[in-house]
Amino acid sequence: MVTYRKNELYQEMELFNDDGVKIGEAEVDIKNRMLSRFVIYEPYQNQGYGTEYVTALCKDFGITSLWVNADNSHAIHVYEKCGFKLGDSKMYEMIKQE
Repeated sequence: MVTYRKNELYQEMELFNDDGVKIGEAEVDIKNRMLSRFVIYEPYQNQGYGTEYVTALCKDFGITSLWVNADNSHAIHVYEKCGFKLGDSKMYEMIKQE
């Protein structure tokens, strides 16, 4: 079950399992068709929920892109199962020197 909070720029969602327990959250950038935030809470990881919800969100919102931390191999695995592939790096972290 997914609960939507809609506005014109993005869609925020609360993700629930079949028992009605909140298991995560997501946010979709509607204009850019991008999954801008996605989390399955730790107790519910490794149970197929990530793959299930990413697949459903891609179908429902036409998602074509997302960002993922390079060191998050678990998330990368889930996204690759859903048809995404790593793209070219287009951003750099910049740290202010004091």
